[in-house]
Amino acid sequence: MLPAMVRAKSYPLEPLVRVRRDRVDASARALASAIEAREAAERGRRSAEAERARHADEARRARESEAGALARGELSAADLQRQGAWDARVRWEDEERARRVAAAGEREATAVGAEGEARGGVAKAEAESKVVAEHRARWAAEGARAAEVASEEGAAEAWRPRR
Repeated sequence: MLPAMVRAKSYPLEPLVRVRRDRVDASARALASAIEAREAAERGRRSAEAERARHADEARRARESEAGALARGELSAADLQRQGAWDARVRWEDEERARRVAAAGEREATAVGAEGEARGGVAKAEAESKVVAEHRARWAAEGARAAEVASEEGAAEAWRPRR
């Protein structure tokens, strides 16, 4: 009589394996989103800085032009008064741009922190998944050893002399 085919047991923690794998996938997607948000915040900060620098350069050129006209005697007292008002407005606008740059920097710092947290989440999820995978490998190795021992015992039983 042929020995009955022994059906291999399935890993009892297979649902946990799937949950941990899904967590790794979800944390990787969260990291990708955090990276995109950080990159967008970085672009926003650079854009705000560039806008501020461009306006400061325009104001500098206008001041130089006005100073040249004043030196040549082409400006009147009313022109000087308008220049003072213009100068005050330019300073106010520069302060506003500086606030925008600072706010963009804060958003970028927040995004960098969120990205770091997301990286930590990925590392944690991968570590948890690795623990289950290692347990699964040990379980499979133990099952293979048990099957080998059973096979050897069966072979020894077959060769044992009968009484």
